[in-house]
Amino acid sequence: MRPTLVPFLLAALACGRPSAAPVAEPASGPSRYLYVWLGDKDEKQSDFLAVLDVAPSRSYGEVLTTVPVGMSGTLPHHMEYELPGSGRLLFANGHHHERLFLFDTRDAARPRLVRTLPPAEPYRYPHDIVRLPNGNVLVGHLRGPGTSPAAGDSTEPGGHGGIAELDPEGGVVRVAGAADSSVAAPIRPYSFAVLPAIDRLLVTSAPMMEDTTADVVQIRRLSDLALLKTLQMPPARLPNGEAEPFGHMLPFEPRVMPDGSVLLNTYGCGFYRVTGIDGAEPRIENVFTLDAPPKRMGSCGIPVVAGRWWIMAVGEMRMLLVLDVSDPARPREVHRLESDSAFRPHWLARDPGSDRLVVGAEESGVERMLLARIDTTTGRLRWDESLRGADGRLGVSFVRETWPHGATGEAFGHAALFRR
Repeated sequence: MRPTLVPFLLAALACGRPSAAPVAEPASGPSRYLYVWLGDKDEKQSDFLAVLDVAPSRSYGEVLTTVPVGMSGTLPHHMEYELPGSGRLLFANGHHHERLFLFDTRDAARPRLVRTLPPAEPYRYPHDIVRLPNGNVLVGHLRGPGTSPAAGDSTEPGGHGGIAELDPEGGVVRVAGAADSSVAAPIRPYSFAVLPAIDRLLVTSAPMMEDTTADVVQIRRLSDLALLKTLQMPPARLPNGEAEPFGHMLPFEPRVMPDGSVLLNTYGCGFYRVTGIDGAEPRIENVFTLDAPPKRMGSCGIPVVAGRWWIMAVGEMRMLLVLDVSDPARPREVHRLESDSAFRPHWLARDPGSDRLVVGAEESGVERMLLARIDTTTGRLRWDESLRGADGRLGVSFVRETWPHGATGEAFGHAALFRR
């Protein structure tokens, strides 16, 4: 195990979001509901999907419905990062049990579990979920069969991961392995940027609970997932030219920019631009680096892009960061919004019909979620102070004894999506 990965691996709650063409229904005002994917804290009862009321009303922030999945201790982790279009099933994953859960959300206030899926063989630990324009989904799998190619890595199984394309009902369309003979460390497909106009897919590589991982991104053909190029992450440099020691590590979340380039952040808080993706020699360049606390990863998690603004959850620094990416070759910091010391922001999802963002946590703060608001003219953020728990703390609390499905006690959450 690389010692520099220890803080991340102990957190065990890393995440991501795609850049596929949106397929959700058009927005026409603030969403009424928030779906939160929750785990039972003591792992004695079922994990569940909760529906919260987030429309301005007397019941603002209240839990309206819960959907138990019949399994405990799954570690509810990722959902899709935009709600799928009308009639399509919503995919979510339970990491510890290596399962995908598919929910029918046609009745917005009363979703139901339709089916549960195992990993796509021969790969293990499905993680990130990206919806394609044709309705299919891509699922990154962090491990493959066999031992890790990295010396001293005790992860078992620990081979290179893979990618599965599933149809809208969860049937396997195709799988592709991540192995590249030129890379000695295991490649763990994490998150995706989809570029259908040029038949390309960019894939990042980062771990969840694995000992080692390759710090690379891969360029693939979207139509058949064939590997075209593996790019090593170059150093992340601070404005004074010095290399940030963790800045290049764990390439995490890519987003397609209006000019066709891809901007991505690492968990170590380096920001990179990938160009020439449709050519034989794509290029990756460090374009911004956050000056994180000494000897620690900054823990840059899930971004949301709202027009010219890149909104970044930065867990170690307990804040949301806003960058102006109108020129993706020169991102520029414009604002920081701090959370309290007990909340490590990690997950972000935007309400497509309003200025609201839901903020989930990792490691510290998973017993609640916060709402933030963005001024799309200036890029400035503020917390939604109207949403507070019974204890007076900001946000919606999961510290409660009773839920609609029964008296099952406290829960924790990581991912959430707005639903009209």
